[in-house]
Amino acid sequence: MQMSLFLPPVIGAAIGWLTNYVAIKLLFRPHVPFNVLGWRVQGVIPKRRKEIARSIARTIEKELLSSEDLAKALSGLNWEREIERTVEEVVEHRFSSRFLQLPVVGMVSQGLKSQIKYILTREIVTHLDRKKGALAAKVRQNIDVKDLLVTKIDQLDLMRFERLLTDFIARELKHLEYLGGVMGFLIGVFQSLFTYFFGT
Repeated sequence: MQMSLFLPPVIGAAIGWLTNYVAIKLLFRPHVPFNVLGWRVQGVIPKRRKEIARSIARTIEKELLSSEDLAKALSGLNWEREIERTVEEVVEHRFSSRFLQLPVVGMVSQGLKSQIKYILTREIVTHLDRKKGALAAKVRQNIDVKDLLVTKIDQLDLMRFERLLTDFIARELKHLEYLGGVMGFLIGVFQSLFTYFFGT
């Protein structure tokens, strides 16, 4: 009698866990469709891959990153420090000849280098500031984040696509498996209690 009461929760937990485990695997497998008695069998996610890719891309563009966001980021870029560093490297390289390292000439060249670096940096920064708006507008008009994402996702092979999705929801999928086991266990407990109190 004791064993008959103990078994239903254990069997129920095993069946519940296994059912959810198989159901989750069937979301992704089989990757390649095949026919069984006239039925076309394929995992739900591989079958609807393009729709899922579009949905992911649409959500990312709407909630996280859009062409408008890229344009704003470009407009807000501060190029000055990087330009100063680049100009300094170029000028130092051009003024590094032995002739310019002579004491008197060197003093003149230091002042000259500073002037050249200042003028070049100001000119380049001013020019880029004028062009930022136009560059941002081109980004806004010509870059479609959603299309880029759809193309990128669509180029993934099915194994990598599956890994991409499961990486995002791995913990939730594990919780579903365990939940199946818990539900099966509880059903088994109720079954055992019913048998104990109302069984013949």
